[in-house]
Amino acid sequence: MKNDQLKRTHRLIKIIQEIKLSPYRSIEDLAAYLGISRAQFYKDKTALERLGFEFSYDRNRRRFVITKDAYLPVENLSISERISLIMAVRQLSATGDYLMSYEGLNAARKLAADLPLPVRENSLSLFDDLVLKEGFGCRRVIMERLQTAVTENRRVALAYRRPDGTESNDVEFDPYHLFFQRRALYVEGYCVNEKGIRMYRLNRIQHVAFTPVHFAVKDDYDFGERHRNAFSVFPGETTERVVVRFSAGVRSYIQESLWHHSQVINREKNGSILFRVDVAEPREVMWWAFQWGADAEILEPAWLREEAKRATEKMAIRYKVTT
Repeated sequence: MKNDQLKRTHRLIKIIQEIKLSPYRSIEDLAAYLGISRAQFYKDKTALERLGFEFSYDRNRRRFVITKDAYLPVENLSISERISLIMAVRQLSATGDYLMSYEGLNAARKLAADLPLPVRENSLSLFDDLVLKEGFGCRRVIMERLQTAVTENRRVALAYRRPDGTESNDVEFDPYHLFFQRRALYVEGYCVNEKGIRMYRLNRIQHVAFTPVHFAVKDDYDFGERHRNAFSVFPGETTERVVVRFSAGVRSYIQESLWHHSQVINREKNGSILFRVDVAEPREVMWWAFQWGADAEILEPAWLREEAKRATEKMAIRYKVTT
């Protein structure tokens, strides 16, 4: 009985996540993804309504729309407890849970805004400087403008600095989602210039300006499915199989964690293991495997093995001891 309650609670949380992350899937698709019947889906929907979370399916727009997300009072939290929770958001993004991290960021700012004066002013400054600027490298005005654009389906003009920092690109962009991944805040949506889905890191965005254009999300866009294929940060619709051999010495470290939902681990006779995953960007698996040094060997695909070989040869030259 207790396990059934836990499963249902987990499912209710999952429904909230999917309604927010993938609002453009149909009722049938969402029920199938959750592994429940259409009737059970509506029972869960009613249960969420009793909790204060209400949503409906807009057939004209072909998407779910949240109509109520009830505010609950926070009581009996000391000032130090509130500040501790605010600062904990910096670590929350490391979980890789897109929705939880971003919702946590909003909650932290509300906690800061609810503190008594003069602590409130100092805490809001602390939030902007330590959580946003130092924690994620972005400015609050950038995040707030993108939040507005996502909510109102407003096209924006971005000034985006490339990762190498040498130049800035002007981009017309329809922002679909704000999310965290690997300790960074990102926005994903449709890039008008490049005519495709793109992802931008907020700390590299120099300026955001609203345009008069209101956009509609592309019919084939599904945030959850795109990022399901990411091993770390980079998503995509297609995947490639990557196989890595790990020595017996690090076998337990690899086996004890779920690194990706597609992983399959097989043990070999000599005690080593073969680690297989299907991911959008194979290089992310290689970069991850490098942390295990000589205990990891890239086997497939062949092009990635050659790339790993060239990288390790460069490492050997760099670390070569001269006498």
